[in-house]
Amino acid sequence: MKIGISGKGGSGKTTISATLARVFARQGFPVLAIDGDPNPNLGMALGLSVQSLEDTPSIPRGGITERVQDDDGKMRMVLTDTVENIAALHGIEAPDGIRLIIGTKVETAGAG
Repeated sequence: MKIGISGKGGSGKTTISATLARVFARQGFPVLAIDGDPNPNLGMALGLSVQSLEDTPSIPRGGITERVQDDDGKMRMVLTDTVENIAALHGIEAPDGIRLIIGTKVETAGAG
């Protein structure tokens, strides 16, 4: 099962995402949570410390996808590795057995 949460700013997306992730994980489902917000807070909502999140690198830009042309001549983005390997290389263990990937972070002023 894949669940995506989207909406306008301040609508509770992070809180809902963290709650769903923890409920499913506590029921024994494997959970991979991906925080795609440039100001990532999902890790804190999952119960990770600020220090562990500061030490967690985000996925390198352009590091896991590439553009390829399909048989119909259309360009599309594909992963360069399996989801399992990406999660193992770029993820961090969170409470309840959740694996968290931080999609992007603002690293320097003006970089957002």
